Amino acid sequence: MWVTRPPDRASRLRAAALALLLIAPHAPLLGACAAQVSLLDQGQALRTGKQPYDEFFEATRALRDESLRAEELSNAARGELSRALGLDPKSDSKATLEAARVRAAELRAAGVLLQVELVPEARIVNARGGRSLDAEDRDTIAAFEASLKSSLATSKQLGELSSRAAELEKKRASLSAAWAEALADDPQRREVKHELEAAERVIAEAGAVADRHAGRASKLALDLVLAVDSGDAPARRGAASRPPTRQPAASVKAPPRRGSSTGAAPPKPPKPPTSHGEDDFDP
Repeated sequence: MWVTRPPDRASRLRAAALALLLIAPHAPLLGACAAQVSLLDQGQALRTGKQPYDEFFEATRALRDESLRAEELSNAARGELSRALGLDPKSDSKATLEAARVRAAELRAAGVLLQVELVPEARIVNARGGRSLDAEDRDTIAAFEASLKSSLATSKQLGELSSRAAELEKKRASLSAAWAEALADDPQRREVKHELEAAERVIAEAGAVADRHAGRASKLALDLVLAVDSGDAPARRGAASRPPTRQPAASVKAPPRRGSSTGAAPPKPPKPPTSHGEDDFDP
């Protein structure tokens, strides 16, 4: 029978030495990776005691935090609409909009016409039809309107967030150009430089996230309008109700007035010149 002996002390030392040899070449790289984590990446703002830099880092931190909630904001309107239509609040936009189209089609089939107004504020108007609205109908229409308002408000809010990111990037570029001179004797100058470099990425990511989810919210609002609107909005009805311009009949002539030359016969055209054998075609 073979008996496995535990490794002796010399074997353990050799194994430890081998492990150190394997790790040692990568130690500077691991230390550099740890040092690259900025305060902004951790949701904090560097304090320098210098107002322009402190204000910038705080604004960048706030921008990052708001961008992290962008997806939640863009999903809120869709989630509430999904719940109102009897779906799981986590249903995707495609399923939610399809349910909205089906419900709006049911209302139209019952003679209930819905129109969407976007100014001065978003609302569902002119719900009318061959039957009176019951509680379920009113709840559905209220859910459509609430989702539309929420989507448009979210799109506007995230669009403003994207604009703030663009302004902060301009500020960062200005501070980066002046940091070496402004912080020549400051003990935090290296930290400031590192945070300014990290801010470029943080701002770019926040702006991209805001743009993406603002577009999603805007698309949800547009698709919901297309699903719900009956195609007979008040503005279009007003344009269509104007009577067409009357055109005078071409075959009817007004009788000439007495003493007027209006009805006189037109003068006879002059006689064509007599041909003398040449071709009368004039190109």
